[in-house]
Amino acid sequence: MSVPHSRRLALLQSLFDSAAPDFARYVAPFLAPLYDDFVAYAAPLPDDRALDLGTGTGEVARRLLSRVLSVTGIDLARRALTLARTTGLSGTAGLVQGDLEQLPFRAGSFSLVTASFALHGTQPQHSLPALWHALADGGRLVIQEWGPADPLHLALDDLLADHATDAPPPALSALRQALADLPPLWSDRLQDVEDYREWLGEAGFTVKDAQEVAPVTLRLPSAEAYLRLLLARPDRRAEVNAMMPQKAATFREAACALLLSAAEASGDIVWSPTLLRVRARRSRPPENLAPRRS
Repeated sequence: MSVPHSRRLALLQSLFDSAAPDFARYVAPFLAPLYDDFVAYAAPLPDDRALDLGTGTGEVARRLLSRVLSVTGIDLARRALTLARTTGLSGTAGLVQGDLEQLPFRAGSFSLVTASFALHGTQPQHSLPALWHALADGGRLVIQEWGPADPLHLALDDLLADHATDAPPPALSALRQALADLPPLWSDRLQDVEDYREWLGEAGFTVKDAQEVAPVTLRLPSAEAYLRLLLARPDRRAEVNAMMPQKAATFREAACALLLSAAEASGDIVWSPTLLRVRARRSRPPENLAPRRS
């Protein structure tokens, strides 16, 4: 059964709003080297009019501010945008609450669009035409999304699944069903470099660079810090919160033991995430994708 766009949007907005405080507190500080590297990869120019998709708490937009003519950030999550306004973006960048598949901007408004972990919840047959429309002729689109998960991340997700309750409360049961009912999204359809070349080519972009790369090494100071990062994702956190106290404690103990087995002698957890990164230019009208939503 096809999930109505409005219902999918409401689900994603709820998840992103729920995640915003933990993301700002536990995730963004550790990902700072990754955001720095992504902005360098995007190569912003002083006269760029930039749009930062899925701007969230403003990590990329904040780094663009001093390097471009103007920055606009758009995100579904009102709570994330509120946090962005309190951390240096108020009055210096435009912040818009909106749908990445229905961008509320005039055609050709931007010369640079950045999308850092922003597109995975969209349907590419709608978000790509919207991006093409928002970019000026020759405008640049720069994307990074998560690549294949590393063995440690996969082992932790398996551990979480093993401890998940078989008798979920109604709210968790509804969340599980809503996630299972989602249509194929960006992260389902664009999974490797060739997928990006094919989809972006059909959407009217010329791909200048596409790579699967692990550009930075991140250090987390403890197993608990890594676990907080992992559980900042709302669906994972909901699974732990629904466990009986003893089972939740058992999961956390097993997760920390697994993480400590991968730690350095200092206790640091070293993580070099694999990413998919793409630079492309708007070059011609789209070929076979659905039109933008009206």
